[in-house]
Amino acid sequence: MKKIYTLITAVVMISAVSYGQQRSVNNASSHKLTNPKLKTNANHTFRATPNAGRTFSGWLNYALQLDDATNGLTPGAAAGDFMLIFPDTAIILGQYTDGTTAYPQFMKAGTMLDPKNMPYQGIAATDNYSLDSLSIGYAYLRSLSSSVVDTLVINIIKGDNALAYDMTTESYQDIEYDQPTNSVKSTNILHTYTYLLNESDSTSFVNEILLATTGIPAQAAGSRIGAVVSFKPGYSYSVTDSMNAKNAFYIFSFEQNGASTDPTYYGTLADYTSDMNCSYALPSSVRYGTNANGWNGYFIPTWAWTTPYADEHHIISFKISNPPAGVAEFENGAKLEQNIPNPFSNNTEIRYQLEKSATVALSVYDVTGKKVLSVNSGEQTTGSHSININSANLSEGIYYYSLTVGTNVTACKKMVVIK
Repeated sequence: MKKIYTLITAVVMISAVSYGQQRSVNNASSHKLTNPKLKTNANHTFRATPNAGRTFSGWLNYALQLDDATNGLTPGAAAGDFMLIFPDTAIILGQYTDGTTAYPQFMKAGTMLDPKNMPYQGIAATDNYSLDSLSIGYAYLRSLSSSVVDTLVINIIKGDNALAYDMTTESYQDIEYDQPTNSVKSTNILHTYTYLLNESDSTSFVNEILLATTGIPAQAAGSRIGAVVSFKPGYSYSVTDSMNAKNAFYIFSFEQNGASTDPTYYGTLADYTSDMNCSYALPSSVRYGTNANGWNGYFIPTWAWTTPYADEHHIISFKISNPPAGVAEFENGAKLEQNIPNPFSNNTEIRYQLEKSATVALSVYDVTGKKVLSVNSGEQTTGSHSININSANLSEGIYYYSLTVGTNVTACKKMVVIK
């Protein structure tokens, strides 16, 4: 169990920003929220190298491509950092270096992906694509007992040309925020996923969470897609509590050109259809509707922060496919999808596609590898099928399932039962 020690440095202060066509020129504090238990020098390789060729399937992350040793615009220059996200400012983080009390500053983190405008290896503006998976770079420190289960809420959001802006030197798309409900504007959400955090996810080093994004419709050629990450504590807290005695979740981010630098812009300046690959933060001033610089109702994009802002590009990566997944993407005779819903408390559906007719059986295993459930579907025809699972005979916890097609076994996927 990883403990959180007293925070000894300050968070980035919110820079003044002018909403619209001009970037803020106001100064921001160069102090960062850090924690001596967090380690940014772990040897973790993120998934950002796609397959080459006209048919595309691979991981895309703007920051990782910019920093790529072979093809990047600024290879090896990025400084890694952690950004704490917490739903409000009621809990005390610790102290700034001047001894004053520090509170959580960032409530949510988001990233937009524009796969046609990547530094290298993206897809053509004329190509449809599908979002297959999401990867989130993170650290997660726990001080509470193993019985406490925290939750990540991940909203997949659509691109919207009506929210595209040219800031003369950079372009971005707004992510709209509904302050009364503390949520992304519902009409922008394509799907919402939850990921349960427990002891097995605890890490002070950079790690990644992988999420299968089933249920997302194929995306139109030239469109953008995005993700917003929120942390939902599984514990109660009050204004007198300290984060040192609780659990905390951090998004891993890059300051592209190193500490106290501005990011490099890729794309055509003053073209609102150009570089929309941008990360965002929802600071406390927007969360509570008190931002004096025009950002109430919106996440603040990378480009609106002044030089000392260190959380420029969150390491949230998108695995996309062109042609869209499901056209001819079979493994050992089948394409096995993530169960929906996941987690589930009563019933869940597991969908799959068969490349050709075959006998099919589903097996479910607990975390020890013991088979706890089998469903024999017999001979099935080519095409789409599904199996429904009821949790009546399953205890709360993590399980893995795989499909046997003839004599071949598909890859395993994880599902979670909550009761």
